[in-house]
Amino acid sequence: MAVIDASVYVTMLDANDPERANCLAWFTTAATTDETIVAPSLILSEVAAAISRGRGDAELAKAIVRTLEESAVVNLVAVTPQLAKRAGVIAADQRVRGADAVYLALAQQLGDVLVTLDRQQLQRGAAVAQTQHP
Repeated sequence: MAVIDASVYVTMLDANDPERANCLAWFTTAATTDETIVAPSLILSEVAAAISRGRGDAELAKAIVRTLEESAVVNLVAVTPQLAKRAGVIAADQRVRGADAVYLALAQQLGDVLVTLDRQQLQRGAAVAQTQHP
């Protein structure tokens, strides 16, 4: 099982991103080996914001979010008060952004690896959960 960060998902959609091939390769391998991929429901707003702001296309962002919501590969996990509290502690202790702490808290809670392109999550987050570059 693996927790996917929004950075990986957004990069898979960007044909100009030099990390795209790595992200697609990891995702394809995970999906075809029946590895369970999970993400906090927060990924929906993060992906929408990245696509809408980056491409200036709100309708495209909404369509991509609908696809993610209906995905048979990525399982969304609700951000419960318990998960949010743990994320708050992680954000404070590890000095990572609040949203990034939610992904780390979920990986920690599930005992899974967090797959991310974010350097702070990779480095600082390793103190609380296993982190990995795609």
